[in-house]
Amino acid sequence: MRRLVLLCLLLPAVVPAWGQAPAKAPTVFCCADGGHQVCGDVLPPQCYGKGYREMGPQGTVRRFVEPPLTPEQLARREAEDKARRAELNRQRAENRRNQSLLETYSSVADIDLRRDRAVEAVEGDLKQAEARYAQLVGKRQSLTREAEFYQKRALPPALAASLRESDSEMAAQTSVIDAKRRDIESIRARYEQDRSRYISLMEQRGTR
Repeated sequence: MRRLVLLCLLLPAVVPAWGQAPAKAPTVFCCADGGHQVCGDVLPPQCYGKGYREMGPQGTVRRFVEPPLTPEQLARREAEDKARRAELNRQRAENRRNQSLLETYSSVADIDLRRDRAVEAVEGDLKQAEARYAQLVGKRQSLTREAEFYQKRALPPALAASLRESDSEMAAQTSVIDAKRRDIESIRARYEQDRSRYISLMEQRGTR
């Protein structure tokens, strides 16, 4: 009976010890302030706005918190981030163009064939424009000969209007011819770029 009473007396003292959770290791916050080390179990006021360390009881650094950026540093970081994003977008766009190029052409010969066909189509338009210009030149020469009869007199209104109209048509046709020639140069340049890039991509892949 005595033993039972003694056990009942000891239980209240023993049970709380079993039920207690292990104490959490304290954290110390430290920073440098004016060349001196400032620490505390909570972040000291001297550490506000500065970088600080969270340290364990043995002095091991658990975490280092960077100081907040200055306006100049923040602007520089934003500029760097913007430049990185722009470069990433450029690389993605280039990769898309490269993939599209490889899907469009099957070989260098295919590029040459398509170039020649495109140039040939515009050259056909150019020849028509040049033929039309030759007709206009003939018409203008005829009007000029007719106007020679009126060297000392005013030109008839109808003849004067025909001369102005002829000059306007010739100028317009010259613009058409120049545009067609520029188109041919542009086509050759574009296909040459595609050709060079295609060869470079094939060489990177080890094929041609």
